[in-house]
Amino acid sequence: MFTGSRRRSRSKSRGRSRKGGRSSGPGAGVKALVVAGVAAGGWLGVKAYRGEAAAPPALSAAPVQVVEGEDTPLATPEAGPAPAASPVGQRIEGPVPAALRGAVARAQRSKDPLALNELRKLVVEFPSSPEAAQAEQALADARGTAERRAQEAANPADALREWTRVYLATVDADARKALRPHLAELVQAVFYARGASTNLVEYKVQPGDSLGKIAKKHGTDYRFMKRLNGLTRDTIRVGQALRVPQASVRIAVYKRDFELIALFGDHYLCSYDVATGKEDRTPEAEFVIGNKIVKPDWYAPDGKKYAYGTEENILGTRWMAFENTPEHNGFGIHGTKFPESIGSEASMGCLRMRNEEVEVLFDLIPPGTKVFIQR
Repeated sequence: MFTGSRRRSRSKSRGRSRKGGRSSGPGAGVKALVVAGVAAGGWLGVKAYRGEAAAPPALSAAPVQVVEGEDTPLATPEAGPAPAASPVGQRIEGPVPAALRGAVARAQRSKDPLALNELRKLVVEFPSSPEAAQAEQALADARGTAERRAQEAANPADALREWTRVYLATVDADARKALRPHLAELVQAVFYARGASTNLVEYKVQPGDSLGKIAKKHGTDYRFMKRLNGLTRDTIRVGQALRVPQASVRIAVYKRDFELIALFGDHYLCSYDVATGKEDRTPEAEFVIGNKIVKPDWYAPDGKKYAYGTEENILGTRWMAFENTPEHNGFGIHGTKFPESIGSEASMGCLRMRNEEVEVLFDLIPPGTKVFIQR
């Protein structure tokens, strides 16, 4: 396992893996709305639904150990010379790719909030193009419509769905991040509060069941189930009612803003600041989460192994590998012993997170989760 390396050519490797680990705007209106909400002491929507502002979801849980044999070995990455790279904030000039030319129409038709990311891509990467101007207007329209619907929503789940669209339609990073406290309140009400049912189904524990078996059957992570059900231990009893996730978790990463966003179905779940690769080494591509490792060892680019807990191990407390693709291998998401690097280009290509935050994300996303990285 190693961190932050990427395949810069098909003959390149920054490290070795074992046990499956491969270490590697428009937003002023939203900003003003959020500042006003914070000044008032909370988001009025949650107060209207629940009588008072809900507390954010707990971000800590009892430690969970990796079960012996849980991880499946994967291929060892290769290494080679790295080509020159452009700064993360550089704008791309030139013709808009054909794949993006219908982005406005697709986003207007689609109910998937991640369709808005194509519009953001046009605005961020092709700012001088006619398509970018159309995309910017479409984002403003989508944001305005979603704000109105959110404030008119009859329940927290509908409000969260609309605020998710507001969040993704906001290009300005500061305005977007100012929405996080309000979204966290809604997430608590929609997913973690007693009786929550959005994207969840009730399951009665049967003889022979375990959290791991139930989670595998439903395509989720048993740690996510523990958080949703407020469990502090792995033991369950026959007949116990558990809320089990029924929607997929997806991740969007905005390199320019050093931000990772997780959606649960069409609803915002959480977002965190990250560090990306030096010299723009983090690729803009689609990945799938593969192996997940608690307390990972680190296989450095020189081939040396540094056990978890040693001074030389820089991976932090968690490792989530991206499955290799023909173009890229060795990437993933991990913690860090350098929290001061978050919000900068610092790794060899992987996404770094604060340990206390990567531990939360680790619990929420199962293998197979899709990760979309863009500038």
